[in-house]
Amino acid sequence: MSGFKYRSYIFKVRIFVTLLAVYSVLPAQEYETMEETPPDTTRQVGLGFAMAESGSSLGLFISWPLLTDYHFGTCFDVFLLRDSKQLDYYDYYYGIPYTINKKNNVYLFDLMLTAKKRMFRDDLSDDFRPFLSMGLGPFYGMNYPEVKEITTDSGSYKKKNEFSWALGGYLGCGIDFSVKSNSMFSIRAQYRIIPFAEVIGERSNHSMFEVRFEIAQRF
Repeated sequence: MSGFKYRSYIFKVRIFVTLLAVYSVLPAQEYETMEETPPDTTRQVGLGFAMAESGSSLGLFISWPLLTDYHFGTCFDVFLLRDSKQLDYYDYYYGIPYTINKKNNVYLFDLMLTAKKRMFRDDLSDDFRPFLSMGLGPFYGMNYPEVKEITTDSGSYKKKNEFSWALGGYLGCGIDFSVKSNSMFSIRAQYRIIPFAEVIGERSNHSMFEVRFEIAQRF
């Protein structure tokens, strides 16, 4: 074999080996690119705080990953509601808080069974987790009137303390953000449905739109 033909043969072998090496690597790279994000299999325990036009709430929750992309759990919240015409302000010079037009002291308690469905797991970063959520459970409402005696055209009467039960729930959507490998921060918008059978404070239906913030540990 002449020198030219030998060098040409070696060159073709090198090209063939190079192409073979490239094609042998490509499938692995493609697999790595299309690899699915694994489901979250951690339990979540945390603290929640919600703000609404009619008041605010503070609560605790825990959830378990019982199905792929689903967390089921329970939560307990305490609500402090405001009257519709209530006005809270601080003295400009001394910082003393004042409240006017306050006629009721309404407290609500719930114990909910909850479900959360993670969305777009394979399309977004694992640190950014959109979800849909819902809850169902009993509510207990109490009102200790600030104004004990009510005067009307037909006379005056004493207002009694009010207590009632309701079966309610909520529907919401939000996003979980991973703060560290074992903790997360969550924000969601939701609508609570709370139809009491009796009047608690100003009304019997305390359904409301709210924004809820949660911080949790995962383990």
